[in-house]
Amino acid sequence: VVDWLVDLARRSGRRLMVRLVKGAYWDSEIKRAQLDGQDGYPVYTRKAHTDVAYLACARRLLAAPDAVFPQFATHNAHTLAAIHTMADPAAWHPAQYEFQCLHGMGEPLYEQIVSGAAGVQRPCRIYAPVGTHETLLAYLVRRLLENGANTSFVNRIADADVPIEELIEDPVALVEAEQPVGAPHPRIPLPRALYGVGRENSRGMDLSDEHTLQLLSKSLLLALDGKALLPDLLQTDQPAAGSPVTNPADRRDIVGHAQNARAADALQADMPRLMGLLVREAGKTYANAVAEVREAVDFLRFYAAQAAAQFDNATHVPLGPVVCISPWNFPLAIFTGQVAAALAAGNVVLAKPAEQTPLIAAEAVRHLHQAGVPRDALHLLIGDGKTGAALVQDPRTRGVLFTGSTEVARLIQATLAERLNPDGQPVPLIAETGGQNALIVDSSALPEQVVQDVMASAFDSTGQRCSALRVLCVQDDVAERVVTMLKGAMDEATIGNPAALSVDVGPVIDAEAHAGIQRHIDVMRAQGHAVHQSTRALTEAAAHGTFIPPTLIEIERLDQLKREVFGPVLHVLRWRRDDLDALIDQINATGYGLTGGVHTRIDETIARVTVRLGVGNLYVNRNLVGAVVGVQPFGGEGLSGTGPKAGGPLYLLRLLARQPVGAAQRAVQALGEADGSSDNSLQRLPDLREQLQKTLQSQGRAALVDAVAKLFDAAPASAPRVLPGPTGERNSYSLHPRRRVLCLAERNEDRLLQGAAVLAVGAQALWPADAQYDWAGLPVELLTHIAITPDWRAPGVDFDAVLLHGDAADALNAQRVLAARPGPIVGLTVLRPGATDVPLARLLTERSTSVNTAAAGGNASLMTLA
Repeated sequence: VVDWLVDLARRSGRRLMVRLVKGAYWDSEIKRAQLDGQDGYPVYTRKAHTDVAYLACARRLLAAPDAVFPQFATHNAHTLAAIHTMADPAAWHPAQYEFQCLHGMGEPLYEQIVSGAAGVQRPCRIYAPVGTHETLLAYLVRRLLENGANTSFVNRIADADVPIEELIEDPVALVEAEQPVGAPHPRIPLPRALYGVGRENSRGMDLSDEHTLQLLSKSLLLALDGKALLPDLLQTDQPAAGSPVTNPADRRDIVGHAQNARAADALQADMPRLMGLLVREAGKTYANAVAEVREAVDFLRFYAAQAAAQFDNATHVPLGPVVCISPWNFPLAIFTGQVAAALAAGNVVLAKPAEQTPLIAAEAVRHLHQAGVPRDALHLLIGDGKTGAALVQDPRTRGVLFTGSTEVARLIQATLAERLNPDGQPVPLIAETGGQNALIVDSSALPEQVVQDVMASAFDSTGQRCSALRVLCVQDDVAERVVTMLKGAMDEATIGNPAALSVDVGPVIDAEAHAGIQRHIDVMRAQGHAVHQSTRALTEAAAHGTFIPPTLIEIERLDQLKREVFGPVLHVLRWRRDDLDALIDQINATGYGLTGGVHTRIDETIARVTVRLGVGNLYVNRNLVGAVVGVQPFGGEGLSGTGPKAGGPLYLLRLLARQPVGAAQRAVQALGEADGSSDNSLQRLPDLREQLQKTLQSQGRAALVDAVAKLFDAAPASAPRVLPGPTGERNSYSLHPRRRVLCLAERNEDRLLQGAAVLAVGAQALWPADAQYDWAGLPVELLTHIAITPDWRAPGVDFDAVLLHGDAADALNAQRVLAARPGPIVGLTVLRPGATDVPLARLLTERSTSVNTAAAGGNASLMTLA
């Protein structure tokens, strides 16, 4: 870079002022490289390496006095002395170079240098940020963190325990003494080693690299001619007959043809080719395409590692044929994740991709077949909703994985409610649906960071993410400023065909989606709501594609939104500080519980939102999208899904017909490390356990006493697990009891066992009225955890899980009633009378929390490294 600047100056005939700094934002570069899956780091991971590089650059700058005027910004006395010597003190003149320091820092050092008190007199330019207190606070915090770092000269010189000899050590000598020379910091792993030896991190792609862009351009060359990127799914001598798959950004571009048949090709695609197909078939930007390929790779590695480490064919019995129905918005990542999980659990898979994006699914299947997955174990079935419905209805289907709308998930539930698997169990349904995802912003939040995260959360992927931000809740004290800045950022977004790297917002998937989103915008505008739209380059883009511009709609109450709007539409709600709890109640009242977030610099507010907001994935001082497999296990609750979380410890276990006792407990313990700083929310359980065991013992139920002990021992720990991930983030996973579990049984022994299982996870039990006699015989300490309902079938009776001891007729009757209930899908667990092996994981919900620990201005964890 220095040589390039020198050459530029000489070619232009201008002497350039070049400011040389070191270490600024190096922690941000480390985090970015880890997040992006780069091969290495663009900065050094050891302080001594940075010091040596600084001196080398200083030497090159001083050697070109005709081209550059060096400005050495440093608070390090050793660096200052080295430059003074390197520049030849005898040759110094005022135009040779200058030093620089930040206002308020390094003053004792430069007082001596500027005055000549230290025997050296050199000029020092003081630079200072200009702005308001709230604007500059984060900047000042960052500077304090940098200068307070354990390796910082400013910090070390103030430490009386650091000998002078260490302060003035030559960085070159320090580097030469390393074994091997130039070795990176041992506590900062390379991005690919972020998750340890058990799982390699997926690699990204640098879209600013010219060589990378040349590779990508080849994958889209055919699109310029409107020709198909890939051959049709069936290779025959005759042209393939079927529905054309078109590019949503340009409907004239036919990507290929899809047939309602099993794909048989075995072509393994590389990342550029997959990205090209994602751009053309799904309307993804290149950045989104990179992230999607990486997520697919992460799913494959995560589930493979879990199965290899925890599964045994003798004890982990698969369900059988599993149907995977995936959506168009993540046609590679979610499709691959579903298929990989079902295969890893030992099941035969019938994969039905969305009708809009069959070609990328075919590429994934070809990849898996090429990798050795038997063709009889993985089948691709392409078609519309009728194909999916037929697969769900087929009595041979033993499990269904579905990602899509809540309405379709309820239809699948109703279909499956009409039968049981051969073992008498309900057909498992794992449904991941939508969300009315909200971000709460208070007056202490940094507006610039809020706007950046809102743009990514609401409009990245054209808002076509389950996790996308739908409602921005801004405290009224700062709402006007934040909304004004947000509108400005929206107006800078470029709409168009994502084949161009300059495009920020691509198309919505098809005409049907376009019509639904536009209808919502028109209705809200007609009702008098303020609507702002960014239309930069919209007219040209809309000529051949289905585009909706980024849209902001102001609302007064959350109940003005009747459904999720799946596109680039953000609703803004203003709230007063005293109404925070009421706001959270409004969000929870929507019934959805997928993602949510908070932007604040007040710890009390973070704790308040974390405890009260009912979402599966909570984000603090960061965006709401881009959950990483195994780092932020993804999935919601309520209307947002059934669980378990994709990329979490319990997902594979739900795809088994039989598993060892304690499998869920061991799976959770294998994920990350226990958070010793967190309070255990179930500390009261030992008392309840003792009370229940004493009661059963007094009633002469010795066998039940032992069964209760095993249940409490098998309950997964409630303390959060801290998961491995990029620096500057704290990602945790925790288990929480369901609100209320309905317990159905004919035998009072079974009902008491069910009650014990519910108490073991910290939930509340709900017993029908015919169990009132058993209830009355319990001690008062237990009665507060067991409610009675006159008729559990009645509308409005609150429970979110069901335990049933009974036969097949009882199970069918119960699941038909549950399928007819409005609201969220309620899971049913069936045990034969007398069975004691209650799967406790079914009585728990999972939550992931991701905190941007560098939001205050810097990464303290990296700054404290020695």
